Amino acid sequence: MEEENYAYCTQMLKEPLQLEKLVGLGSQFEVEQSPFSAGDDDFKVDEMDDSENCSDVDEEELVSPWTQSFEELKKCMVPINANIFKRVTREGQQDRGQVPDKARVAVRYSGYWEGESSPFDSSLLRRNTFYFETGAGCDVLEGLQAAVLTMRPYEMAEFIISYKLLFHEMGCPPRIKPRADALFKIEVLHFTFIGDSDAFAEMSAADRDKFAVVYPKALDMYMHGKDCVKRYRHHNAVTAFERAVSSLNYCRLANDEEERKQIDLLITLNQNLMICYNKLQHPKRVCITMKALRSLTENKPSCKALYQEGCALSALGEYERARCIFMQAQAKQPDNKEINVKITDLDKTIQKYKVETLEIWTRALSAQKYKHVKEGTKCNASLEKLLMEFRNSEKTSLGLLRAVYMNSDIEVLSKMAKEHKMKLSVSPIDEKVFTLSKLNIN
Repeated sequence: MEEENYAYCTQMLKEPLQLEKLVGLGSQFEVEQSPFSAGDDDFKVDEMDDSENCSDVDEEELVSPWTQSFEELKKCMVPINANIFKRVTREGQQDRGQVPDKARVAVRYSGYWEGESSPFDSSLLRRNTFYFETGAGCDVLEGLQAAVLTMRPYEMAEFIISYKLLFHEMGCPPRIKPRADALFKIEVLHFTFIGDSDAFAEMSAADRDKFAVVYPKALDMYMHGKDCVKRYRHHNAVTAFERAVSSLNYCRLANDEEERKQIDLLITLNQNLMICYNKLQHPKRVCITMKALRSLTENKPSCKALYQEGCALSALGEYERARCIFMQAQAKQPDNKEINVKITDLDKTIQKYKVETLEIWTRALSAQKYKHVKEGTKCNASLEKLLMEFRNSEKTSLGLLRAVYMNSDIEVLSKMAKEHKMKLSVSPIDEKVFTLSKLNIN
């Protein structure tokens, strides 16, 4: 049987395998998880479940809608082409177009041989939704994909599909009959565009600064990035969004309309980048992206962007600044529960932080007040413990409120931090906060 008749599913490894380790001591690896399991993405006839193991499936839904000859059924159908006949049993959403190429589509289906009432394959038997990418070629049977491409979301239809678009001449006895046409009952649940990860690959160097050429490619990359986000592949999404931003930034614009379209898409891309950076725990990148976004919006960022910036500042320990940003977001959407919860939590954190910091500094520096720092001076035990706990933690920076202390107190703390291979500096965002950070020393 030809290889294209079978579907397969690939999963991404988080780290590449090394051949040297694989043939030697062995290698461990992790698979990147996706909301679509292997069972969802496959269309394999030899992995069917017996109906007796699916007690929660409605048996009436599994019964074939037609057990007479296919020739009689074709008379009630509309020919799509020489190999596919169709009968709509439930109209789809008329305001949505048909399933396009380069889309991820979710369907439920059952397939029947002529004259048989039980399905030879059904997503209902596996109790899941079947996902596949249109235009991918080998992800699904050719006939099933061709049938779905004629449908709209929410539509249900029945198809007679020729063996030429299914399992071809030989089939796979005993399960798959030779030269066997099949009746498929299909329901399209929804679809999303997946864009094109190679949108810029074939673009010539001469076209890289032409807005009319670059803009559609950037849209394709944007859609691809959105699809990656839905599948929790945030690293891939970041790559797509960043490439789109870079390409748009270097375009030559012919008129105001092109500039408006460029700015609108750049705003969308940067907002999505902020979301992905926060998901990947890169708060500094979120803050850098926000600077670009403020420039694009004339310092009038959206509530969504402000929320992401607030989350990033909070992760960096810049609690006062984060609260200020969340307050700006709240002014735009006063009833937003997520923003209100963030502000409430920050108020509690800031209050607790102030109390604990004041106690620590009081205990740590009370003995050192009004004393000049000398070389070799031993540090307060409480502050020594604090620094050791910070050094052994996974954090790279720690914010400390700047209380009212003499310069000699600050010198003590700075000297103690240096002895532990750390650095004490004033926060670039808020002068009232010190930042204790680890030095990159191997």
